[in-house]
Amino acid sequence: MKRIEPHKIVELKYVLREGGERGKTLEVMDEHWPLKFYFGSGQMLPAFEANLEGRIEGSAFEFSLNPAEAYGNLDSNLIKEIPLTDIPDSQQFPNRIYEVGDRLVFNLGQQNERLATVSEVLDASLLVDFNHALAGKSLHFSGQVLYVREPREDELLAKRYIEPNGIRSDSRLRHE
Repeated sequence: MKRIEPHKIVELKYVLREGGERGKTLEVMDEHWPLKFYFGSGQMLPAFEANLEGRIEGSAFEFSLNPAEAYGNLDSNLIKEIPLTDIPDSQQFPNRIYEVGDRLVFNLGQQNERLATVSEVLDASLLVDFNHALAGKSLHFSGQVLYVREPREDELLAKRYIEPNGIRSDSRLRHE
């Protein structure tokens, strides 16, 4: 039996819901487009990995993360009013017409780019939220461990999953 443990490549399918098992669906990763990652590399939420560690290939899982375990609580200090004159030109918004929910990238200096969500459109400015899009939300995951394997040498060196052919493909589960 293959078991999820540090330094393994893991494939999962899951449904991510807000708040609980009947909450709003936020993301679906299925066997045709699974989440593939290097377990224990620090790229995933620690509490997410803690809930998966030790699970066996083929097994189902279901767990919830509170905001502190996931992307943190909402921080009101990360909501800023930005004058329209300070918002750089963008190919995504060539007419500079913004709506609530638009996602903008801001360069905060020293190669520090931050993604923000437009919360409110004012006459001469935008109210933007620099919190992570999932901050303040409880997250509920339900799914299945599709595949667990040893990393290839390139993955071991990079400490991340790397597509063998450079093209995103279906889960290995379908090919066995």
